[in-house]
Amino acid sequence: MAIPSLREIQAANASVNDNGYLLLTLTRPVGPYLAWLWIRLGLTPRQINYLSIVFGLLLLALAATGGRGNLIAATALCFVWQAIDVSDGTMARALVIRDNFGGFVDYSSGMLIVAFLPLCLGLGAYAGPDGSLAALASILFPKYRPEPALIIAVGATISVISLYMRLINRVLQIRFGASLSDPEKGNGDAGKLRWLRNILKNVETVGGVQVVIFFVGTLAGVLEAVLFLYLLLYVVLIVAFAASVYRTYGHRRAYL
Repeated sequence: MAIPSLREIQAANASVNDNGYLLLTLTRPVGPYLAWLWIRLGLTPRQINYLSIVFGLLLLALAATGGRGNLIAATALCFVWQAIDVSDGTMARALVIRDNFGGFVDYSSGMLIVAFLPLCLGLGAYAGPDGSLAALASILFPKYRPEPALIIAVGATISVISLYMRLINRVLQIRFGASLSDPEKGNGDAGKLRWLRNILKNVETVGGVQVVIFFVGTLAGVLEAVLFLYLLLYVVLIVAFAASVYRTYGHRRAYL
């Protein structure tokens, strides 16, 4: 098989749609350069999938160890992880490789960050507190003094809610042939408040601006407060999610 040039790799990925996810859009131009490098090193897209998982595990471990420097480094490395995660698909399209299991591994790599990044940041914030949660609590609840371990529960709850909503979306896809993240054609809710949906999906998703917000929070020394505010957002999201599921699918009785 002929090795594609950088121009050919870029052309093969010109029509990729990132569906408005900011970080994906920002890192997408890096993908062809990394893909060009991987191909010339003799690597395959599936090997880059595995590299993405290993890299993700390393940055999660770094986040969980705590300390401002480690937290900054871990959240900064999320940008590198995203670029690596983009490059495997770039390689596959340029080489015209179809690998269903590779796609599964690629999705698993993303879910690794989705599932454990908030939890690991909570562990890291507990190991090296910045005091911002206590400061925020003194403003919102003057008589309440949060326990240091509360930040672990905050990060864990964000992870659980995020995974739960994604799991339910998958079950909706299986049972009804569509989900709230991939609405059916003709679904009356699909076009309503599209701008709000785009904002929320970016704020809630690693490929959007979530990692950017975490990175800025660590730089500013307010990661604990950022995680707590994210928890409040996720509580609102899961209530709205449950209401939308019932409104959209509650009348369905027949199986596919």
